[in-house]
Amino acid sequence: MGDPEPDSAFRDQSFRVASEVDRPLALVSTGPALDMLGRKYDRFRTGVPLEGLEAARYRS
Repeated sequence: MGDPEPDSAFRDQSFRVASEVDRPLALVSTGPALDMLGRKYDRFRTGVPLEGLEAARYRS
């Protein structure tokens, strides 16, 4: 597992794979919201799911 990518690099990666509906969200998301968007498209900052992200996914 490598070092996590910064938001700007991960945002670019997420933008490329996101659907047209999610692209506006990819442009403005940061931190955990950006991680959750990446998860939707099976993209992770470190190459694997971040610990604790699963718990945030089920909060309402």
